[in-house]
Amino acid sequence: MSTPASITPSASGAATSRIAISDVRKTFQLKPGQSVTLDGKVSDRIPVLSGVDLDIRQGEFVTIVGPSGSGKSVLLDIIAGLTEPTAGFAAIDGRKVVRPHPETAYVFQQYALFPWRTALQNIEYPLEVRGVGRVARRERAQHFLNLFGLRGFEDRYPSQLSGGMQQRVAIARALATDPRVLLMDEPFAALDAQTRDILQSELLRIWEQIKTTVVFITHSIDEAIFLADRIVVMTARPARVKESVEVDLPRPRDSEIRNGDTFNAYRARVWGALREEVRKAQRDWALASAYND
Repeated sequence: MSTPASITPSASGAATSRIAISDVRKTFQLKPGQSVTLDGKVSDRIPVLSGVDLDIRQGEFVTIVGPSGSGKSVLLDIIAGLTEPTAGFAAIDGRKVVRPHPETAYVFQQYALFPWRTALQNIEYPLEVRGVGRVARRERAQHFLNLFGLRGFEDRYPSQLSGGMQQRVAIARALATDPRVLLMDEPFAALDAQTRDILQSELLRIWEQIKTTVVFITHSIDEAIFLADRIVVMTARPARVKESVEVDLPRPRDSEIRNGDTFNAYRARVWGALREEVRKAQRDWALASAYND
């Protein structure tokens, strides 16, 4: 895709956003011999994103919810520079993303740790790649390891850590580079409920200190509300933004906030926006399966 490196600020000020997503569309070409049935027609292309527009402010914590298969992870990959949009663009600090951005960090659902490196060495790795000196990177890695309550586990290998501990290491590794943007793709989905709640609180505690911009994908409405300044609800595939919900809950937040009437009202509102999209996605999958049987 041939595009200029920077964009001109619009009248709305979108170019001054930390992240600006403008009319992003993505269609995947299937492999030869593969096809899918869309609206009763057989096609070798799958539209995943259909005109996504979204501005995210500096220091904002945004959660994204939507039906399974609606393209949420694809959108995150486009912001990260890992996938090229078919049309439209994503920009960070007014510059179009055409490759992985050096000040963007990504935390995946899988822990993605190097099994041959200790917890401390895993956190050090991105600093090592950037040429940070041994002493400086060791001190910074130790700092973030301590922030996530992993003091005493410096020399443990991933296989010696629980799932929750491994994800703490993965998040600490991402934050050690002091990223402007932190992208998180269902990072707590594989964890048990208790560990998930603890890590949500830990993430908020650290985010409130550093105030990096976070884009966090989740299927949990409660998680989306608890973490976010704003919840973005996506439609069924091909996805676009259906609704953007500002979350006016006090910070810092603790688990008790989930029991309040305001939290319940947000839960009802988000589910109200999401319910029909989930049903539509289920109908589409059922119809596709019927055509492919």
